[in-house]
Amino acid sequence: MNTLMITNTQTRKKEVFKSINDNKVSLYGCGVTPYDHSHIGHGRCYVSIDIVVRLLKFLGYDVTYVRNFTDIDDKLINKAKDQGDINSYLDIANKFIKSFGEEMYALNCLKPDIEPRVTDHIAQIVKFVEGLVEAGKAYVVDGDVYFDISSFPEYGKLSGRKLEDMQFGARVDVDERKKNPADFALWKGNSEGLFWKSPWGHGRPGWHIECSALAKEYLGESIDIHCGGMDLVFPHHENEVAQSEALHKKVFANYWIHNAFVNI
Repeated sequence: MNTLMITNTQTRKKEVFKSINDNKVSLYGCGVTPYDHSHIGHGRCYVSIDIVVRLLKFLGYDVTYVRNFTDIDDKLINKAKDQGDINSYLDIANKFIKSFGEEMYALNCLKPDIEPRVTDHIAQIVKFVEGLVEAGKAYVVDGDVYFDISSFPEYGKLSGRKLEDMQFGARVDVDERKKNPADFALWKGNSEGLFWKSPWGHGRPGWHIECSALAKEYLGESIDIHCGGMDLVFPHHENEVAQSEALHKKVFANYWIHNAFVNI
């Protein structure tokens, strides 16, 4: 097998790539929230991931590439509300998932092996959140569930950010119900009984928990490579690391690859 070097975001070093399982590679790429057509930044991201996947295959690795669709999210719900029917969010998602597929085909990107939709995996997400609550890593407040970052001392290791340097409340009011301003939502309760029933009442998943649950479902508790745009390093990927490693007590991703922005 030829040697491959990867610049790992987490270690900030160029490292020799070594897969967990011989010549098999598990690779997760964060997908789109399908509320609109893709833009050139999406193109940059998924062409970059496509090059990584093609290179791994060229070098003889057996790659399993998973890329999700976040088909439940604030942006989708707000768009549905603007159209006068909150329940139309799935119709909107379906429309733009189809559009995204056409755009990726036009860019000659390989189709991922698995393209899971969040709305098809609510049971797995709820189970993941339940595990964090039972382990004392998360807490429930008025039907919402938050990850307790104080329970994960390594928080910030991916982005290099320190909590004491962050300014909370500068632009958005701090939620006084949280133990720490940086605690993030795993489950968002809905008092109107919308979306899905859970142990904490009706609601829907938070953004970050979705990728952790889907990566675990299809690739396992530890994966080889996690990819995405550099805008996702914090807070999305940082929070993925925290919740996944807090629950499974093992390294979530051995290599993190982030593409830079398009400057235009």
